Amino acid sequence: MHIAVTVGIVRTRNNLMMMTDEEMKGLIEVLTDLFEDQIIEGVHPISVASVMLAVAVKQLKRRLDPDEFSAIMDDITSNEWDEWEKLSDEEIDTLLSDLEDKNKRTVH
Repeated sequence: MHIAVTVGIVRTRNNLMMMTDEEMKGLIEVLTDLFEDQIIEGVHPISVASVMLAVAVKQLKRRLDPDEFSAIMDDITSNEWDEWEKLSDEEIDTLLSDLEDKNKRTVH
């Protein structure tokens, strides 16, 4: 089985659903809102991100066989970080700022 996390394509067994781009965007919005709510409550961003990451890793470990889990963890820890390491601090700040601007929500 191949899992491509960065583009949201998950080929699975047992008739599990593949997420569409719209479903992915919706989930990202929900998680971003949850993250922002915790920050507003005064929780440190590292704490929030650490919990989200821990839950994601635990769920992957529970639902994938050991080889699949190892492959996805290797992919996450090598490929994704390599891309970030190539960016300058200014480029990272710009990307994060752009994401923050795009993800601001209106509170009614």
